[in-house]
Amino acid sequence: MAGGAVYPVGYLDGSFVAADAVRLPLLAPGVTYAASVFEGIRGYLDHSGTVLNLFRLGEHMERLVRSAQILGLDEIPTAQAMADATYDLMRRNAVREDCYIRIQVYLGGDGDMTSRGPTGVAALARPRPQLPDRLERGIRCQVSSWRRIADNASPARAKAAANYFNGRLAGLQAKADGYDTALILTESGSVAEAPGACLLIVRDNILITPPVTSGILESLTRDTILRRARALGLAEDVVERPVDRTELYAASEAMLVGTGMEVVPVVAVDRFSIGDGARGPVTKALQDDYFALVRGAQDAPDTWLSPIPTQLETHA
Repeated sequence: MAGGAVYPVGYLDGSFVAADAVRLPLLAPGVTYAASVFEGIRGYLDHSGTVLNLFRLGEHMERLVRSAQILGLDEIPTAQAMADATYDLMRRNAVREDCYIRIQVYLGGDGDMTSRGPTGVAALARPRPQLPDRLERGIRCQVSSWRRIADNASPARAKAAANYFNGRLAGLQAKADGYDTALILTESGSVAEAPGACLLIVRDNILITPPVTSGILESLTRDTILRRARALGLAEDVVERPVDRTELYAASEAMLVGTGMEVVPVVAVDRFSIGDGARGPVTKALQDDYFALVRGAQDAPDTWLSPIPTQLETHA
C-alpha cells in the first residue's frame, strides 16, 4: 500500500503471514481485469491513549460483501468472518497508534474476466496519522471535465478497484491544474463526489449532500456525519438532493468526508472562494464531534466502535 511502511503481519487467503508475503498473482483476474473490491477501515487511539477503536468495522464488512456480490464472486466470506480476521490482524500487530487497514476481496486463479472464483482475501495495515493542517486550512477543488461513471455502466455503490480509475483521471487533471483534488459531475450535470470522498455543502444554514443515486459510494463516513448533524441540530435542516454545479459557488461552507479524507473543509472551487475562504462553523462543529466519536470521547452506537486494548501482546 502507498503511504508508508506497513505493519509486519498481514492476512492472505485465511492465514496470517508476513506482510511482504501478501502478494496477488499477476495472472489472477483480480489483477489483470481489476476484478476486486475493497474496504478501508480507520483505527483511532482513544482519548485515554489505552484502546485502539476500529470505526464501524461491521458495516464496512457488510458493504464489502455487497460489493463482492455485485462483482459476481462465488464463495464470498461472511462479513463476520472478515471482521474477525481484521480484528485479529490488529491484535497480532499490537498497534498503538492511529492506523488504516486495507482489506481486498479479489478474483484469484487464472480464469478469464467472467470467472466467478476462486475468491481470495488479503489485508494489510499501516500507520495513518491525522493531518491537522489540512483539517484546519482546508483544500481547493476543481470541477473536473471527466464525468462520473453511471450505475448502469460501473456502479459506484460497489467499492470496486476498477471504479477508482474514474477518480484517478479527475484527480490527475486537478493536480496538474494546481488544485488539491477534483469534484466530478454526473452525465446529467449534477455533482456526484470527489475521488474517494463525498461532498456536503451548507446553504442558508441547511446541510445539503447529493443522494446515493447520484453516482456516489454509499459512504459510511457520510452516513455518520448526516446522522450526527441531525441528532445535534448543527444545521436548520439536513437534506439529500441533487446539487447543481453553481450551487458550489453559492455555498457558505463545503466539506469532503470519507474514511481516508475524514472531514476536510473545501475553501475554494474553480478559484471561487467558498464563504469567506476558510473553515466554517458547521464544518468545525462536525469535525469536533466526529473525532470525539471515533476516539470514544462521545457516546456512539454500540456497533460503531470495536475496541482493541493496546496492552495485548502480539500473537505467535
